[in-house]
Order: sequence, then C-alpha cells, then structure tokens
Amino acid sequence: MKTETLDQSSARDDRTVVVALAVIVLLALALAAVVIGFVVLLIPFAILFGAFLVLVAKRPVWAAYAFLATQPFIGGIDRGVLIPLLRPSEALQAVLTAAVLCGVIVRIFHGERMSVRITKLDRAIVVLCVLSSIWPLCWMLARGRVPSSTDIFDTVVLWRLAALYVLFRWVVVTPQQVRRCLWILLVSASLLSVLALLDSLSIWHAGGPWASATSGDTGGRGGATLASPIAVGDYLSYSFAVVLVWLLRRKDHRRALLGIAGVIFLGILGTGQFSAWISCFIVVMVVAHHEGQLGRLAKWLGPIAALGALIAWPVISTRLAGFSGGGLPPSWQGRVDNLTHFYLPQLAGFHWVLGIRPDTVTQAPETWRQVIALESGYLWLFFVGGVPLVCGFLWFLWHGLRHTKRVAQERDDDIAVAALGARAALWCLLFLSLTDPHLTLRGGSDLFFCLLGLSANLNVPRPVREPEPVVEPLPDLAQPWVRQVSNG
Repeated sequence: MKTETLDQSSARDDRTVVVALAVIVLLALALAAVVIGFVVLLIPFAILFGAFLVLVAKRPVWAAYAFLATQPFIGGIDRGVLIPLLRPSEALQAVLTAAVLCGVIVRIFHGERMSVRITKLDRAIVVLCVLSSIWPLCWMLARGRVPSSTDIFDTVVLWRLAALYVLFRWVVVTPQQVRRCLWILLVSASLLSVLALLDSLSIWHAGGPWASATSGDTGGRGGATLASPIAVGDYLSYSFAVVLVWLLRRKDHRRALLGIAGVIFLGILGTGQFSAWISCFIVVMVVAHHEGQLGRLAKWLGPIAALGALIAWPVISTRLAGFSGGGLPPSWQGRVDNLTHFYLPQLAGFHWVLGIRPDTVTQAPETWRQVIALESGYLWLFFVGGVPLVCGFLWFLWHGLRHTKRVAQERDDDIAVAALGARAALWCLLFLSLTDPHLTLRGGSDLFFCLLGLSANLNVPRPVREPEPVVEPLPDLAQPWVRQVSNG
C-alpha cells in the first residue's frame, strides 16, 4: 500500500514537472515572438517534423501513411508558390524518400541484408520512364535544339511517379499496414469529396496557395484542393474502386463503408466533369466483372445513378446547360480549337513519328490567357516521344493489366483490393487518355502508382488458408436390414 502511494506521488510529481516545463517553453516562445518575430514559432514545428522524419527512418511505412493523408490537400498547389521549383507534394515525397533511404543505409551498416527482385512490371515502368525522358532529350539534341529548363523538369514527372511506386512496393510489409493505407486513402478521399461538392455548389472555394491554379471558368465544377476537377475525378474514382471491393467482400464496418461509398460517389458527381463520370462507370464495371456481380449491378445501377443524379442535380444541370445552344459546350469547343490551331500543325509533317519535345505547354497569342495546355493524352504521348513512347505506354498498360489480373485472382486479401483498384485505373487510362493526359495528371496519377505499388508488393505474406479437414471414409459395415443372400 505504501509502495502504491509512493508511485502515485512520483507520477504526480513527474506530471507537474512536465506541465511546468511546457508552460516555460510556451512563455519563452511567446516572448521570443514579441522580441524577434513570429517566425520563431516555426521552430517547434520544425523540431516536430524532424522527429517525424526520424520515425519514418525507423518505421518506413509512415512515409506511405503521410503521403496518402496529405496528397489530396497539397497536390493542387503549383510549383514555386510555397517552395521554389517544387510542388509541396513533390517536396514531401522527396523528404520522405530521403528519410526512408537513410534508414535503409543505417540498417545495412548494422548488418541487415536487403534484397531486390525485379519483375516484368518494373521493367515496363522503367522503359516508359526512359522513353518519356531520355529519348525526347536525345532527339532534341540530335536535331540541334537545346532543351530548356522546363523540358528537363517535365522529364522528371514519370520518374517521380515510378519512385512512388517503388516506395509503396517496399515500405509496406504486413497485412495490417496495407489495411491502414487503404483506410487512410478512403478517409482522405471522403474529405476531398466534401470539398469538391462545396466547391461545385459555390459554397466554398479553395483560395490562397490554390488560387493560381484555379483561374478560369470553374462554374459547376469541383476542383477543390487538387485545383482541377479532372484530377479530383480520377482520385475519387480510383478510391471508389477500393471501397466498392470492400463492400462486396467484407462483412464488417458495413455502415462506415456504405457512408464512405455514398460520399465519394456524390463527390464524383460533384466534380461536374464528364470524364469523372465515365471513369466511375469504368471502375464499377471492372470491379463488378471481376467479382461476378454484373447481374446485381444491372439491377441497382439505374436506381443508384438516378438517386445520385437527383441529389447532385444542381451540379449536373449546370454542366448540361452547355449543350443548350445546340452545339458543343464552350470548354469543349475551346479544347478542339486549341488542338486544331496550336498542336496538330506542329505534329504535321511526320513530326509525330519521333516526337517534338517534353514541354507541351504553348505560349498563348491572346492577352486574356498566358499559356495553352495540351489536353489529349495520346497526342501528349506523340508530342513528347512519338511512336516509341506510345508503344511504351501500351506495353506498360498490357503488363499492368496482366499483373493486376493475376494478383486479383491469386490473392483474396487487401493486396488484391489494391490490385483491383489499380486495374480499374489502368482501364480508365486506356480509354480516357483520348481526352486528357491522365497518366501524369496530379492527384490521380499519384494514387494510381501508389495502388500499383501495393499490388506489386512482395513483402506482405499471403494469407494462410487453413487446410480443409480430411474426412476419413467409414468402414463397410454389415447392414442388418438388408437380407443376406447366400450362394449356396
């Protein structure tokens, strides 16, 4: 009894010391902020961030958690707005990757053995990256053209996504960590859906560091914190694939999953983007086909779509109003004009065979806009790397579809769920690249390579299935109710 009293007294004294130190630190920071400036308040955050990087070095999976939790909200900030030359999401990925590599080096010095296994999918990704970077730069030099700094920066995009694929393939090592990654993904996607709905209804709009990327006509479109309704549509559609598979396979957390699925579906409608609605349809078809639920889909797709359209009708009606004049909406007509006047003439004369340059942005001749972006995925491939890059992209799609199909068929755990999400994204890339370069579009491309990396993860063990009990056959017994007939 006396020992317990002493322990309680000691614990109380420790708490008193901690509280006193916390008060002293806060008073010191307040005094320093008054005397020196409020910049000093960033010191505690820098210390906490440094401690977090130490945690990432010791437990690399926290890099995956941090990236999935922050990507939907910082991925839409342009380069140079907060950090020179980089997006905040790119800087975060670089710092997290550096922390993971530092941890790897320390473990190697302590005698831990590291092994790397290269797969066909890995080779396809490397070939795609080479054909989108080294090849177009070499072709420019062969024609006597010096690549600009923008050309060089644009060649890094796919390499960064490949590094993201490697990160998620390596740092996740247990089934519990895979499940946490998917839960973080769904929670962040739900928040993004709410922001997209509020943005499309003009209730809230992302300003501040997102403002520079959201200029233009955004009426009825939910760009939210990714600063692009197309990017939001991709991110939410790929997330919808994950929650849909869980709804079809899991019996626990049904209410939470149904709520998340409903919010994400409304967020997809809230983007006001036709490509987002098409990608959602592709995702549902891919998941339903693999799970053998096409019959149930035919029954429920119509009522669910009608209910969602009714709820999101203010957004849908705004987008459909563009067809009221009998022609194409102004945004579609502007896209066609940009392609026919600024890009197709550059690709003429067989320039599409070997490509032109990595930088696809063209300076606008008008005063009301500064630049013109290439809004076609396949034309982007021809413009950057010509036929070699198009072939590399199709080869990557083929290997990706083969890989995800095999993983989804051979496994029944959360790695298979990620594989189905990546497979649905691959089909979206195949069809929707006709309209936009979804392969490198911020937000959606990041999530796609995260899911693809999880599907290719070789560290997470396969679930051990209990062997079916062997039933021994009963011995042949005489049946007393059957009359025995003797041969005599």
